Amino acid sequence: MYAGHFAAGLAIKARVPQAPTAALLVGVTLLDLLFAPFVLLGIERIHETPGQPPGFSLDYIDWSHSLLMSLVWAAVFSAFFLKRGHVVVLTIAFAVFSHFLLDLLMHPGDLALWPGSATHLGFGIWLWQPSGWWWFELGFIALCSAYYLVRARRLQSFGGRGLWVCAVVVALHVVNSPWLSPAD
Repeated sequence: MYAGHFAAGLAIKARVPQAPTAALLVGVTLLDLLFAPFVLLGIERIHETPGQPPGFSLDYIDWSHSLLMSLVWAAVFSAFFLKRGHVVVLTIAFAVFSHFLLDLLMHPGDLALWPGSATHLGFGIWLWQPSGWWWFELGFIALCSAYYLVRARRLQSFGGRGLWVCAVVVALHVVNSPWLSPAD
């Protein structure tokens, strides 16, 4: 779920307009932003699985994506916004943690409770069928985008380019479709 995380960030922005948009969008993707250098440094491990959704296996992602570390990263990142008040801090912390919650739906049992935990979680929507995950995420993006646009229109305090923002999120999702992926 890539574009879905951004859609969640927009929905969170719609709920708490005073939270900085950039912080929310970084927050919802923070675990993946940590994951990339962790893989490059050998702290976490993946391998490719051509022809099998999602195209890779997340062998060990406990330092960026475990339940405990998701909460730790949420606390660390949101602490940078303490001067903005507790509502903004809690909102940004939730944005970071929302990544774990959404991944819990999509991932096939590779989300540890803590680094090194024997127990792993995940409902595995990625594995239901080769394209089923894409449609599920598209529905989620549509719901979040609709909420963002309705709130932006009602509050008239953010989202001046709401349709464009939502179109970019949908475009990101389309680019990530199984039908546009390079052939194996």
